[in-house]
Amino acid sequence: MNDDKIRVLVVDDSATMRKLLMQILQQDNEIEVVGTAMNGIFALNKLESLKPDIITLDIEMPQMDGLQFLEEKNKKNDTTPVIILSSLTTSGSSTTMRALELGAKDFILKPSGSISMDLADISEEIIAKVKNWAKKGILKKQAKTDIFLSDFNQPVAVAKALPKATPRLELLIKPSTIKFIAIGISTGGPEALRQILPSITMDLPIVIVQHMPEGFTKDFAQSLSKTMIHTGYRVEEAENGEIIESKKIYIAKGNYHLSISKEHENFVLHLNQDPPVNNHRPSVDYLFSSLFKNIEQNCFIAIIMTGMGKDGAYYLKKLHDRGVFTIAQDEESSIVYGMPKVALDYGAVDIVLSLKEIPEFLNSKLSVK
Repeated sequence: MNDDKIRVLVVDDSATMRKLLMQILQQDNEIEVVGTAMNGIFALNKLESLKPDIITLDIEMPQMDGLQFLEEKNKKNDTTPVIILSSLTTSGSSTTMRALELGAKDFILKPSGSISMDLADISEEIIAKVKNWAKKGILKKQAKTDIFLSDFNQPVAVAKALPKATPRLELLIKPSTIKFIAIGISTGGPEALRQILPSITMDLPIVIVQHMPEGFTKDFAQSLSKTMIHTGYRVEEAENGEIIESKKIYIAKGNYHLSISKEHENFVLHLNQDPPVNNHRPSVDYLFSSLFKNIEQNCFIAIIMTGMGKDGAYYLKKLHDRGVFTIAQDEESSIVYGMPKVALDYGAVDIVLSLKEIPEFLNSKLSVK
């Protein structure tokens, strides 16, 4: 075994799935599968001896399933990151969201059933999520401090701008002109949103495009709502024709594009199934393009966060150039620094902030005094 490699424990009751995952992961020379387990009981027994950097976890297993494993793992105060392998079903959606509530960091959808060679089609996603979440966990152990899961009650340094960003804080001198926040996010998004949203103290509506399949977004919104009770915010899956309201967070519906228009003094949500943009539906660029085309006044803030690819960067640049204040998540706190990096390279960003700094910045600039 190589101590320099990322150590993965694969937990699945299917021998075929375990073998396939091993083959996919070990295509990358930075990854080593140090062990496998057929259920949660065996996985718990191997945690201490193998000391993996990350675990891939099936949900439906005999004797001890994935949710029970997470509960027992929490009792041991074990902080090893876990990525769930989920089926694309209604039950798969609800159990996946429960797994996230129990501390799983992310999930990967099996394309077609519990055993499928189609898993090879998403090998890039599997490898990227395993590597990036593992590296976050390794950094955390090395520093003996929580780098990613920040304590939001502690003071932080003033929000920073990178050299390619050009902060225009004068755009936020009159907070009353800002009517809502628009966020685009992808890989690593469920965990990131679970961190920043409960720390927001303002009351502005927040509209979010999170790359997620149909069925999952409703359960995701309900799961997020549990973290927001103390804030007074409600989280819901967006509905067609809905007028956005204060103290509400709207999650784009899976397999539907989300756009916003202004009708009289109201901002209205619209859903449709136009062709995918940047291979996504919902697409961040689709949302941002509607803001660029439909809302002439600069009455919102646009934020681009962790995610693979470039979705959202093109129209973030157009919004930025028109005078909209824009924010990008920083590299250190991003699970995949794709979408924010492309936006920064385009010159589309006013300020670059960490996960911890994003809610602090919004609160300081937009909260009711």
